[in-house]
Amino acid sequence: MRKTHFLLALLLISPLLTANADKADTNINKDISEKYDDAIKDFSYLDTKGKEHKFSDHKGKWVLINYWATYCPPCLAEIPDIDRFAQDNKKTFVSLGIDAGGSSPAEIDAFKKRLNVHYPLIPGQESALLAFGMVEAIPTSYIVSPKGVVVKKYVGIITYDDLDYFVHPPIFEK
Repeated sequence: MRKTHFLLALLLISPLLTANADKADTNINKDISEKYDDAIKDFSYLDTKGKEHKFSDHKGKWVLINYWATYCPPCLAEIPDIDRFAQDNKKTFVSLGIDAGGSSPAEIDAFKKRLNVHYPLIPGQESALLAFGMVEAIPTSYIVSPKGVVVKKYVGIITYDDLDYFVHPPIFEK
């Protein structure tokens, strides 16, 4: 009887679930490489000490651009995986955590120390915040290939395994 009620309820609500499917991207974490034909335009950013860096400094490595905020629980949840992956793959991978929450450089440094984060956490600034277009939610991450091309966009928590899939793809996908 329960199974019948469940199936009946599913039949009744399925039109509601699919009503806007043609208007919305139902797979927000799909491969977006087709949207980026060329390498990412180079941009500069300042670290928490005011030193200038360029995105092109990381050419030849996989780069994770991760937009986050100190007050964002999902952002906090993904940081250990990002940090561990960055530590495990220092020669081929770099992560740049770009603050989208408006924290000061001092707050970011204290946050980084408190959580023992080893990869760069960068204060939000126009050049870095708009480098990949408007960030509509946090966390949002972009995986950039060693050639400088975005191969994946993630909205939500990114895991060690997600990163590993792109940096070390399964043999059947090479």
